[in-house]
Amino acid sequence: MTLRTRFALLTGSLVLLVVVAVGTGAYMVATRQLRNEVDKTLDARVQLIADGLTRPNQQMPGQRRNRPLSDSLLQAEFDTVTQIINANGDILASAGPIELLLTPTDIALSQKRVGFHRSTVTTDDRTYRVLSVPLNNGALIKVGKDIQDIQDARAGMRLWFALITLIGFFTATLLGWLFARRTSKPLEQLAQAAESIAATQNLDHEVIVSGDTEVRQLATSFNTMLTALRSSLNRQSQLVQDASHELRTPLTSLRANTELLERSNLSDSDRAAILADMRAEVDELADLSTELSALTTDHRQSEDLEAVNLGELTTDIVTRARRRTTGNIAILVNDPAMIQIRPQQVERAISNLIDNAIKFSLIGADIEVIVTGARVQVRDHGPGIADEDKPRIFDRFYRATATRSMPGSGLGLAIVQQCADDHGAKTFVLDPPTHGAIVGIDFIQQ
Repeated sequence: MTLRTRFALLTGSLVLLVVVAVGTGAYMVATRQLRNEVDKTLDARVQLIADGLTRPNQQMPGQRRNRPLSDSLLQAEFDTVTQIINANGDILASAGPIELLLTPTDIALSQKRVGFHRSTVTTDDRTYRVLSVPLNNGALIKVGKDIQDIQDARAGMRLWFALITLIGFFTATLLGWLFARRTSKPLEQLAQAAESIAATQNLDHEVIVSGDTEVRQLATSFNTMLTALRSSLNRQSQLVQDASHELRTPLTSLRANTELLERSNLSDSDRAAILADMRAEVDELADLSTELSALTTDHRQSEDLEAVNLGELTTDIVTRARRRTTGNIAILVNDPAMIQIRPQQVERAISNLIDNAIKFSLIGADIEVIVTGARVQVRDHGPGIADEDKPRIFDRFYRATATRSMPGSGLGLAIVQQCADDHGAKTFVLDPPTHGAIVGIDFIQQ
């Protein structure tokens, strides 16, 4: 069963319940009101007759008469029946188009001489509302009123309520189906787009944004997701291409060195030099593999956020980095912030900033690491970064022209940029007052 069918049936069912509830309530109220009006009329008639029978000059008839007493007591109306019954159950007086049968309930009521009894009887295809009231002397007044018109009206109400219920149900179902069709059409387009993308692997699909606010928002989000997927796929493709290019150089060098080792006339010194070059190439490949793994790892899934003191974390990183260089690495911590970060990812990023500064600083030159609040910056005393290279130094595999001859994969600062993106932070490049460069990352305080 489709969504639109379920929605249409649900709408129709709700309207059906409402119409049935309202119709039933209206029917019961109208029926009760009409019956109460009839009962009031019968009560007034009985009271009138009882008052007449209790007058001093008024006597009960000794034998049955079709029009006993006075017209003021037994008013003959075309839709009203009046009877007076003695204590023995004999009908003493009767007026009206029919005679009401004496029931055991009437006899028992006459004997008790208290209470009253209402009933609805049908005779000669007509329905009457009957009221029986005993008098103190044992006589019984029994009056009835023709309510066939009321019964017919009730039957008509039931018929019309049934028709209105059916019309309301089918109308609501149809309108619900049309509304669901209008609402579900964009959803079906989204489903078709998803199936098409799954079948063709083509992300260049764009869903037309239409429909209600929520559906339009869903379509917009779907298009945003497709854009992100296209961007991710393009980055992956570019990463593979760049990685292939970077791998080609050390692999080519390794192949050339192996061919040189096959020569029989190599001296021991040449062989040792070639082996040293090969080890360097292998180390470069290992570093490249490690950096590629770090770059492609989704740390948001593999590592949880923790509250970390940025100053303490950076101090530990600097302590370890000092063991890898002969130069001095100075650190200055000013009011460090407690931030929610993924410690291992941030540690790798700050280490890359320091390693990058070590690589480009003059031998023995100082490196300065400054932590201020949620901001970490590393300054080197190297040649600096050209203005045209600054916008791209955080790109994957990008290396400035002046540094392409130096070792490295061009992924160190890309890892820093990824860390910043994952934490909602930003990277920056500054020019110090003198030579060198300042590169850092600024975290948003939690």
